[in-house]
Amino acid sequence: MTRKYFGTDGVRGTANQFPITADFALKLAQAAAKVLVRGSSDTRPRVVIGKDTRLSGYMLEQAMCAGFISMGMKVTLVGPIPTPAIAMLTRSLHADLGVMISASHNPYEDNGIKLFGADGFKLDDGLELEIEAAIDEDLSAHLAPPDKLGRAERLEDGVGRYVEFLKHSFAGHGDLSGLNIVLDCAHGAAYKAAPKLLGELRG
Repeated sequence: MTRKYFGTDGVRGTANQFPITADFALKLAQAAAKVLVRGSSDTRPRVVIGKDTRLSGYMLEQAMCAGFISMGMKVTLVGPIPTPAIAMLTRSLHADLGVMISASHNPYEDNGIKLFGADGFKLDDGLELEIEAAIDEDLSAHLAPPDKLGRAERLEDGVGRYVEFLKHSFAGHGDLSGLNIVLDCAHGAAYKAAPKLLGELRG
């Protein structure tokens, strides 16, 4: 079956043009919540949201945050951070879902939304098809009652946690002390994490 909204790496397009609009992002969040957190646990389900440095990230982040909250989810916002960090944080925070708002190497005017399962891996095609079907449904019956609405919090040390994870992964694979390293992050999502990581690996 052909997918309607998802491509090979999430939903992508020009910012503020369908499907990369605030109203679609809100509906995508609601649909993902309906499909992915069904029967997850007795605790309030959690989603981790990161983004790159594109201006449209503010719009999409807040729209998705509203969508998840309307479905009763706890939202953890981590701000600009590399895509692999969302996979790592989704696992380490025991979240039900991870979201990365980024179009990777695409032009600045574009943006995209990538979804990760609780295991930190990209969703399989079957789940994406279920989410697409839910997007086109009337989800009003699935909205949380007023006393069960979710809430949002900001994780201030998301970059630090990711850097520590990378340092641990690098341990025993070499020594960067004494090296001069030139780094061009090109206004990318790694602009905080990469200098911090390499600086600490140099000692």
